[in-house]
Amino acid sequence: MDMNNKELILAHEKKFAAILASHVLVKPKLSAWMIFIPFIFIFYFQDFSAYKKQRKEFLANWFLSRKKALNEAEEAIDEGRKPNTQLLADQANLKAKVSGTYDRLLKVMANHYTLLLNAKGDSYEGLVRSAYGGRQGEYIFFINQLADAEIALNQALVPQLSKTSEGVKETIKKIEKGSEKLRRLEAGKIFESVK
Repeated sequence: MDMNNKELILAHEKKFAAILASHVLVKPKLSAWMIFIPFIFIFYFQDFSAYKKQRKEFLANWFLSRKKALNEAEEAIDEGRKPNTQLLADQANLKAKVSGTYDRLLKVMANHYTLLLNAKGDSYEGLVRSAYGGRQGEYIFFINQLADAEIALNQALVPQLSKTSEGVKETIKKIEKGSEKLRRLEAGKIFESVK
């Protein structure tokens, strides 16, 4: 396992999360006329500060499970075993039904990361091509598994989240649609030189 692979994976996940955040969160726009009306300008800065806070929280939450799955994949490789994501899911203190769907998501990610950590390449795209044998269909299969696992977890979490947060369903739909769009575009770019 090449330690550089982990850095490439982490950099990719951070970049993906940042792009996804721009699809999900609405950044306040500053108009030239706002500068001339001080109280409006103050509202803009309040909105912008709230946006920055939401973005930071979104990136941290998006990245948390991915980092756990990546670290578990790395430890499993080092110890010569398969990734065990059940322990990670149990540590999240979720209800049994939700814990099972969370484990499924972690398992899909850990298996993917295991392939990438063992792959050869000097870029994330190179790692993916190496890990999936240059076959876009294999990678698309992973993307579909990942999307299915994310959707199942979201559906299990929505009833709990809807009680405490407004607009949860709409936000989750934006995340799901944005993720799918970005992953499909990414798959096309990664494998366009293979065709």
